[in-house]
Amino acid sequence: MRTLENRRAAEASAKPRLHWHFGIRLLHWLTVIALVAQIVIAFGPMRGPGMAMMKWLPLHMSIGVTILAIIVLRLCWRIFTWAPVRPTSRLMRFATAFFHMVLYVTILAVLITGWLGYRPMPFMPPARLFGDLPVPLAPSVGALSARGFAFVHQKLVWILLGLAGVHVLAALAHFVLLRDGVMQSMVFGRSRTASQDQSHSRKDV
Repeated sequence: MRTLENRRAAEASAKPRLHWHFGIRLLHWLTVIALVAQIVIAFGPMRGPGMAMMKWLPLHMSIGVTILAIIVLRLCWRIFTWAPVRPTSRLMRFATAFFHMVLYVTILAVLITGWLGYRPMPFMPPARLFGDLPVPLAPSVGALSARGFAFVHQKLVWILLGLAGVHVLAALAHFVLLRDGVMQSMVFGRSRTASQDQSHSRKDV
């Protein structure tokens, strides 16, 4: 009996990972929360009357720096973390990787153009990150002025919203239609397939 249990334990440990590492999941949902906060602030109080934009800009930029730090940490963590192994086609794996690459690049482009488009208002103190750190002024890049980068920043936000919508729809498709455990592996840390394998193992005992 002990030998059988040891063999099953060895087989379970040899099975490929079917869910994302806890750190990856944590950083993923922190990114989602921060992005939602950015969108709410940008389309809400920052569009208020008077000096509302300048009032909320420090918080908006502070969250942007936080998102940048989370993205960099997540990409570095991803290098040393195995992705869940799933029986998908090579085309599907390529499409998924390409979409996530475009999503990451768009997020970084939104953050960078937001910084390049920032210029403090005349006769007003510059914005401070987290209430204390001054925002470094971005250098001049090419022929685009700060206003030009601000315009590009606004357009990229709409592209990011579109990509986020596609991402949400794809997650729902995996959850409702395909039922392959992709969404569960990110939300709950254990995919449906892994849960079924564990239940089968318990039944065998």
